[in-house]
Amino acid sequence: MNRISIIIVAIIACGALTASMLVQPISYDGQTPVSSILMALGDATPSHYVGTQDAEKIEKGKDLVMTGGPWMDGKVEYRLSDHFVCIDCHNIQPEAPFADDNDPDSRLQYAKEFNQAYLPGSTLYGITNRTSWFNGDHEKKYGKELVDPARHDLKNAIQLCSKECSVGRELTDDEMESMLHFLNAIELKLKDLNLSGDEMAQIAKVGQSAEEKAASIKLIKSKYLDGYPATFAEEIPTKERKMGKEGNLENGKWIYEKSCLHCHSPQKTITDRTLFGSGKDQKDFKWLASYFKKSNGGSVYWITRHGTASKEHIPQYMPIYSQEKLSNSQVEDLAAYILVESKK
Repeated sequence: MNRISIIIVAIIACGALTASMLVQPISYDGQTPVSSILMALGDATPSHYVGTQDAEKIEKGKDLVMTGGPWMDGKVEYRLSDHFVCIDCHNIQPEAPFADDNDPDSRLQYAKEFNQAYLPGSTLYGITNRTSWFNGDHEKKYGKELVDPARHDLKNAIQLCSKECSVGRELTDDEMESMLHFLNAIELKLKDLNLSGDEMAQIAKVGQSAEEKAASIKLIKSKYLDGYPATFAEEIPTKERKMGKEGNLENGKWIYEKSCLHCHSPQKTITDRTLFGSGKDQKDFKWLASYFKKSNGGSVYWITRHGTASKEHIPQYMPIYSQEKLSNSQVEDLAAYILVESKK
């Protein structure tokens, strides 16, 4: 073979290799962050996005979420709130098999399967993938003036939560940076999206046109909630209440132990969250059962839907459970468990 023939063969071989590379799909795995895929497809970078994550800042942000402030000399310094920490109301793990599932029954079963708390706030897992916060009826509780700036700005949402929801203070710039590093570290991963094989192939295709990229972005975003709805409801009317005589006892037990006692346990004394020491003794159950017919703070039917307000002399308060976080049937499950325990 002469030199020209060798060159031609080499060019053909190189061309074949290049073509092969072009048709190979991009390699994504279950742990690939959703934001990195979206931005690779040309989606806009969120204002709260953190690129290169700093391990030290992630750890500091985690301390803010878990304990309310950074640890120094064996104690928490300069707390965000003297009464609450983020995980009083929010999990930091997924709450459903896939990120587009917001059904309360599905969420409760998932909580039972993975032994996690059943809380009134939406999980912080994947919060940086959302585009709206304090949705739905939150305006009724905190007012339009406070909610509007937080609706589509995560930093403002964090500040509102820290100052108003937690009855605390706003984060400093350094704390906000650390908080965002931690929250970006727990963003949605590809495994959290309920994608079929064909949908995966569409997203991972190399050389997508502008139209194809736009379709892939739309597909990805259809697989998770970009903002959790919050529907505040009135309590079940007295005449319609089952008064504990009907309900799923297993579910009720879980809600009592993983929701009520999450804040009302006598052991929860670090930030003095509550004045009601609801343990598992018979007196507590009898007291709760005696209020089933009433519409005030003693009734689980009423308090779960109305909560309580923060007052100067009692800054800690009871949050509202939206319909998405606690269904009416789950309230009846809770009542059924309380009634059974009150008779022991």
